[in-house]
Amino acid sequence: MFFYLKADFIQYVINLIYQVNKRVNCKITQIQIQKIIYIVYAYFLLFVKPIAKIDFETWRWGPVIYVLWKTQTKFKAHNVKLEFDQNITNQYQDADIESLCLKIIEFMLKMQTWDIVEICHEQTPWKKLYVPNRNIKIKDEDIYKFHKTHPDNFFDYLHFVIENHKKQDNLLKN
Repeated sequence: MFFYLKADFIQYVINLIYQVNKRVNCKITQIQIQKIIYIVYAYFLLFVKPIAKIDFETWRWGPVIYVLWKTQTKFKAHNVKLEFDQNITNQYQDADIESLCLKIIEFMLKMQTWDIVEICHEQTPWKKLYVPNRNIKIKDEDIYKFHKTHPDNFFDYLHFVIENHKKQDNLLKN
């Protein structure tokens, strides 16, 4: 499955954040949403296959999608009112992708906002590309290159956690 429209991918991930948040009921900020979307995107790029085509920008608090920031900036550090779009859920049905995204989102929502920011500052190409007030694009090639030259990073740890969950799930099924 590939999201040809950036807005569809963004809404797909927001739908999944909405689903997880119904269970865990925590505050969701625009910073968390931006970083979770980046982490889901980069994880698929590195360990599965490209799922969309998005150039993130390097902002002070990590990778950002400008159009999403524009719609959510009114919330500042407050809880973002998540809106569920059933049409997106109906349009993009893939149990494997949904399951993997949910695992990443559940993992990320257990973390504090500023811990996620720290991960994005230290464990992504943002670290090499960020120049204050320049909003430099983070391209797929930057993500590949950074993770190739920085082994044993957060994404490798996240991959280990997800693979371990899969093994446990398989053991429970048998």
